[in-house]
Amino acid sequence: MTHAAVECAAILRSLVTNDSAQVVALCGPGNNGGDGYAIVRTLHSWGVRAHAIEVAPPRSASDAAVMHRAAASLGLVAPTSARAGLCAAPFVLVDAIFGTGLTTPAEGCELEAIQWINSHRASAASVVSIDVPSGLDCDTGLPLGGADDAVRATHTLTMVCEKQGFSAANSAGYLGKVTVVSIGGPPPARQNGAME
Repeated sequence: MTHAAVECAAILRSLVTNDSAQVVALCGPGNNGGDGYAIVRTLHSWGVRAHAIEVAPPRSASDAAVMHRAAASLGLVAPTSARAGLCAAPFVLVDAIFGTGLTTPAEGCELEAIQWINSHRASAASVVSIDVPSGLDCDTGLPLGGADDAVRATHTLTMVCEKQGFSAANSAGYLGKVTVVSIGGPPPARQNGAME
């Protein structure tokens, strides 16, 4: 998770072209959220303004919980209610709500966060999804719910290799520019939805 965060943070840093801009990551309860917390902490250590929004609490005793605590200890984690204030200045939005483990439509606070990201897409410098746009089925390339129930990213930083659904014609409007991020191991022939 830390290695992936460093690789993603390096790409995100290149998207922050304004000294007053900041990176705002919306983080879900699983490993994808853990990636978001780790990315924010890494960017902060490099002098980039970055904060994480806790969309849902991380699962207890998980890697995500460890990353959440590390980011929170530096004052980098804010509640969902802080979104408007953090996004008042130029910003890059990071979608770290759900990864490839999502198999049912998003709902509740996570769905609301996905729709909030989409509603602020025009005002963000970039919308960057980590591994897969939240709400998108990585096997089919289609939203698991309605058409507006998946993040419409400008960039997707996907781990190890492109997912099966990324080749579907309808997925392009959700993925944006896809960059494969190495996490240190050999790539499989094709990643499926069995991992998060």
